[in-house]
Amino acid sequence: MMQATQDPNASAQQFACDACGGTLLYDPGSKSLKCKHCKAVAPPARLVPTTPGPREIPLRAGLAMQAPTGLGVQLQAVQCNSCGATVNMGPEERAGACSFCASPMVVTVAAGANLISPESLVPFQITKDHATSGFNVWLKGLWFRPSDLAKLAKLDKVQGVYVPYWTFDADVRSDWTAERGWNYQETEWYTDSQGNQQSRTVTKTRWEHASGWRQDHYDDVLVCASKGVPAELVDKLTSFQTTHLVAYSPGYLAGWKAEAYVVQLPDAWSQGQKKIFTEQEKKCGSDVGGDTHRALVVQNHTGNETFKHVLLPIYVAAYRYGDKPYQVLINGQTGEVVGKAPWSVLKIALAVLAALAFCAAMAALVMYFQHEPAPKSAPTKAAPAATTPKRK
Repeated sequence: MMQATQDPNASAQQFACDACGGTLLYDPGSKSLKCKHCKAVAPPARLVPTTPGPREIPLRAGLAMQAPTGLGVQLQAVQCNSCGATVNMGPEERAGACSFCASPMVVTVAAGANLISPESLVPFQITKDHATSGFNVWLKGLWFRPSDLAKLAKLDKVQGVYVPYWTFDADVRSDWTAERGWNYQETEWYTDSQGNQQSRTVTKTRWEHASGWRQDHYDDVLVCASKGVPAELVDKLTSFQTTHLVAYSPGYLAGWKAEAYVVQLPDAWSQGQKKIFTEQEKKCGSDVGGDTHRALVVQNHTGNETFKHVLLPIYVAAYRYGDKPYQVLINGQTGEVVGKAPWSVLKIALAVLAALAFCAAMAALVMYFQHEPAPKSAPTKAAPAATTPKRK
């Protein structure tokens, strides 16, 4: 793992307002530092980058390199005894509960002096009010949920947290083999329950060997390095735009929390590889051709692997419906909302009954037309027989 080369707070910056001396906080609305007291907006120069900006670091070299550590701003760290997340916050903040699971079981711990410093981040682009509005819209658009959910769901405190991620780039060569199937139809005869010979058309498959290869490039495959954000939710946040990464500056963290990464680089690369290989198997499956395929075997070889350590903005909140809490995540860049919500057993039951009734009606209709007797044709009158005139 990377080794520490400096004290995380050795060059920590202070953010004081030039106008009144108050505390400057990063404001997503103005995309700048803004005074907490007099609301004065600081010049862009106050967001001084401490890194050259986003850069791709060779993976193998990254596992052994010396790297700056810390976040470059005075922070205190608290750790949750319930979910295990470690969150860094400003010295003026006090943590009464975990930012992720709302557990009150938090303790102050030493900030991670050996953690790799991020070189880039995506700043918060939307405000807390915008995030709250997006949450309400999301609630109203849910299906098979209680009818009064949007009215009675009470959103607890919304907290913005910079969540640590690893990103990976890689070239992938995939060699595959499979059996390609072509469908065709045949007519087969059988005896029905009345002893009558009947025919039906059946689909069969002709199989043949197939093989091939493909070359692909993956850019910024995201692996979340958080322990506090639920994996089943964070995997659904797919709208981050890493092309908007900016050079890291401690000013972006002023007034915001930042979680320390827990997933180490080697473990993160294993997860990234799994994502890449899963996608490659889908692509190779599409290359097989035919009507269907089976016995697909893919051999992947990666090269030119690089990584970045970045921070991405997420609003974390919980809401209550009845006596049960539900967690929700809001993308602080795009406003995308993912979360959990209660199901309406009544609505689901009614939908199932309606579907069953529809299927029963369609089956009855088919049976009716199959057994309806053919319409009888009207009787035709016989033409009068031709008569031969009698001779006199």
